[in-house]
Amino acid sequence: MTARPQIAFDVKPLTGGLGAEIFGIDLAQPLDEQGFRAINQVLLDHGVIFFRDQKITPAQQMAFARHWGSVHLHPHMACLPEQPGVIEVLKKETDTTVFGQNWHTDQMFTPTPARVTLLYAKEVPPFGGDTMYANLYMAYDTLSDGMKAMIANLRTVNLYNKKKKRPAAMAPTAPEQDPEPAEHPLVRQHPETGKKALYLCNPGITRHIVGMTEEESQPLLKYLLDHATRPEFTCRFRWQVGSLAVWDNRRALHYPVNDYNGYRRLMHRITIEGEQTY
Repeated sequence: MTARPQIAFDVKPLTGGLGAEIFGIDLAQPLDEQGFRAINQVLLDHGVIFFRDQKITPAQQMAFARHWGSVHLHPHMACLPEQPGVIEVLKKETDTTVFGQNWHTDQMFTPTPARVTLLYAKEVPPFGGDTMYANLYMAYDTLSDGMKAMIANLRTVNLYNKKKKRPAAMAPTAPEQDPEPAEHPLVRQHPETGKKALYLCNPGITRHIVGMTEEESQPLLKYLLDHATRPEFTCRFRWQVGSLAVWDNRRALHYPVNDYNGYRRLMHRITIEGEQTY
């Protein structure tokens, strides 16, 4: 099938911090390279983009995702048998924890963290279950010159926390032992825009600063994470069946809100492999 140009669409920013909704695109249809470049530019401008009322199969979601690169397989989550690379993220009515219940950027505990993540809503609760996002460009830009100078060359040690309570979906595949830690710069230059961003996760992933102990590191890391997630740097997305979010993990944190115990939520998730950080 020949891909049709899909560059005529409308963009509505969600907040002053980050995020934009895109209207006028049917993602069930093939997308040409010109259309992808236009969509990717909106992502680069806003950090996270949202599409409503989409009716796509796992294969169609994967076809859209592959415009950004190769799939980054999650080391602790199984994929759909019929569509490798698509993870079923399910919170059942009896579950009390959710997958990734903290501020984080995807797969930061690996040497090549995720470039983008695509999350598609199959089933949603009657209320709650929003996802929050934070702008790491703004977080860096609003630091004092003294703080920027102090953290300019610092690197962090990042490691998956096997001790925390896992969501039920992770239990069958999560390893019993931690993988090797990954080091990343605390201030990361975005490979496409050249802009600088704070680059860190919650303390369960970003353990400490290279050359410092956890006890020494955490006051600074906690300050920076608290600063990065100030309300004016964030947006909050209300899911509906058929919603698709795409976010740039190199410049945005996200946080799934766990406020819908007793209800079922089913999402399909794809992550795309990013670059080795330096």
